[in-house]
Amino acid sequence: MKQKRVVGLLLFVVLLLSAAVVWAQPVDPDSTLIPLQMRILENGLRVIVKEIPSYPIATVNMWVNAGSKDDPAGLSGMAHFFEHLMFKGTPSRPVGEISRQVESLGGMLNAATSLDFTTYYIIVPSDHVGTAMEIQADAIRNSVFDPVEVDRERMVIHEEIRLGKDSIQNHLLHTTVAELFANTVYARPIAGTEEELANVTREEILNFHARYYVPNNMVLVVAGKVDADEIFAMAEKLYGDMPTAPFPAFEYISPPVLEGVVYWDEERPIQQSYVLLAFPAPGENTRDAAALTMAAIILGEGRASRLYRRLVEQEGLVNSVSTSYIGFADAGVFGIWAELDPANREQFIQAVRDELQRLHTEPVSEAELGRARAMARSSLAFATESSANVAMFLGKMELYGGVMGAVNRSATLEQITSQDIQRAAQLYLKPEAYVHGEIKPEGGNDQ
Repeated sequence: MKQKRVVGLLLFVVLLLSAAVVWAQPVDPDSTLIPLQMRILENGLRVIVKEIPSYPIATVNMWVNAGSKDDPAGLSGMAHFFEHLMFKGTPSRPVGEISRQVESLGGMLNAATSLDFTTYYIIVPSDHVGTAMEIQADAIRNSVFDPVEVDRERMVIHEEIRLGKDSIQNHLLHTTVAELFANTVYARPIAGTEEELANVTREEILNFHARYYVPNNMVLVVAGKVDADEIFAMAEKLYGDMPTAPFPAFEYISPPVLEGVVYWDEERPIQQSYVLLAFPAPGENTRDAAALTMAAIILGEGRASRLYRRLVEQEGLVNSVSTSYIGFADAGVFGIWAELDPANREQFIQAVRDELQRLHTEPVSEAELGRARAMARSSLAFATESSANVAMFLGKMELYGGVMGAVNRSATLEQITSQDIQRAAQLYLKPEAYVHGEIKPEGGNDQ
């Protein structure tokens, strides 16, 4: 049946239609993200608006459901290339003009690429939100991808790749994730490789843009001191005539199953080892992801965490230790980070395995669970304190299964029990099945 030109979906209607997807839980009445409004244009573009009357800054944030996982074979880095090219000129705005216009409004613009998506945002005083939306729409729809700019940005990306390898933490994370998801599209480097970037032509760029930059594969989020009805009307004006188009099917990436420990290491002229132990995990918009988020707090966030007290304070085996859950669309990573003398490596590994086994066999205490809940609430509050953070959170979660996952995030974390944590640990945090990535001092001397 043909839809009306704009299908309006208020938050509570969305809830009734999608509650079963978001773990069949009711909307959190205490969520700071409500009221929230969402409409879907006839062409499939999802438009989400979060009015924040007390915040005089507006963020205009476009999400494209195409990341490095969608790079064509032999053209790694294609999705990321758009991050560099999208604001580099349109027929009505020559190179440099988009940045100049945004800056003249007192604003800023930027973009980011992940395994799953590419996102573009413009932040301006709220009075200029309409202009920011028009500028962004011009870039999204009409970028010319001048060959001169393509070649110039190719060189910029080459330098970005080199800097990424020079950064120990960045290189450790990306290489370990690639090992964890070996032989899947998640193993592709987000920025690509210099060899494959050389194959990216303007024609390839135009083909990728035509395939993925279609309204039914995009989400527009606007947050700040704005009027929702005005934003919806502007979105219809700017994007309503974009034709719907089929886009390539996405490959589902399940959490990998490891049969043992996978090792990789690299030597550098440094004084200590940097270690990342990476465990397979579920996608971000799931209850198990929430349980693993709480497990990460209990294991390695803050001085009261189990690993910090044991490895730093009691046994002095590491200089620092932390844990985190990183979620993607369908899968994720649970990571344990440490900096240590390589002579302490085996003791460190055994201690980590002991603590993981403890999570398997002993429910966490009410005191630890209470601390984790408090830290989760605080972390989420800080992560959504600006219009930019709110927009980024809403957009990502909409792509990762539905915006209600963002609305109910705090309540979901609050409802996680010790049994949830124990079950998730047993399922994902296996002491004998993970990727061990390490950048260590030259010479291989572990003594």
